[in-house]
Amino acid sequence: MIVRGKPGFLALFFVYHGSIIPRVIPQILLVALLSSVVVWVHLKFPSLFPQLNTASFGFIGIALSLYLGFRNNACYDRWWEGRRLWGQLLFEGRSLLRLGLSYGGGQSALHRHIVQCLMAFTDCLRDQLRNQDPMPKVRRWLSAADCATVDQAVNRPDRILQLIGEQIALEVSKGAIDSVTARNFEQRLVALSAVQAGCERIFNTPIPFAYMLLVHRVCYIYCFLLPFGLVADSGLATPLLTAIVAYAFFGLDELSCDLEQPFAINDNGLALNALTRTLERECLQTLGEHPLPPPVASHNYRLN
Repeated sequence: MIVRGKPGFLALFFVYHGSIIPRVIPQILLVALLSSVVVWVHLKFPSLFPQLNTASFGFIGIALSLYLGFRNNACYDRWWEGRRLWGQLLFEGRSLLRLGLSYGGGQSALHRHIVQCLMAFTDCLRDQLRNQDPMPKVRRWLSAADCATVDQAVNRPDRILQLIGEQIALEVSKGAIDSVTARNFEQRLVALSAVQAGCERIFNTPIPFAYMLLVHRVCYIYCFLLPFGLVADSGLATPLLTAIVAYAFFGLDELSCDLEQPFAINDNGLALNALTRTLERECLQTLGEHPLPPPVASHNYRLN
């Protein structure tokens, strides 16, 4: 995720870190090069290109803008839902911590087990959403026996929540907590499971491929045909005009690709490491740990 203030008027045109330009510069240069060739041919052979009506390109451009706008809105909805779900995870995690402190105490085995499993759950869910192996980080928090059961589970984050549920059931059987309190714990676990299911829904359900392919094709076709429609009226300015159009269309298309997968590690992905570290610091503080790990800082305006 890019975190930086709004640049000034002049700096706005020279911002590089966080800009989409580095990723679309090949398409922009290709369109500008094609436009330059078209301009050169038009200067040598003026009669080769007929006077085209640019209104038709305007209609196609409007249609393409609508396609890109719809796709960007759909992708942003996925990004925002992912952020909302991780905000809910922080909320439910803090609620679970309060229950553990209230009914177990900061140094009790119950609270320590909840803290360890909660951190293992967030680390596991984050890495699973990023197609990374979660077990190295899970081993930081869980015992060897618990890690073995988690590693063999089909759904690892859910298995970690089950470990908390098993510990709550054990406390009930010993008479340490009553059934009403146990139900409160279970409600928090159910809410965390719902957060996991929502994240998995986003992760496993991409925007339909056919729609993405349609937008890509129309972008390329439009930008490749545009120089032929502008050269007669725009002359030497054609490469600049087509490059600006290519930047707008290809940039929006590339941005939507980032927003489509909000949990991926890219410039516009959610800062899951920072969110996980926030909860980790709060968890360790309840155990009296010192010093706490520092918050995740941005590097070159990027916060992961």
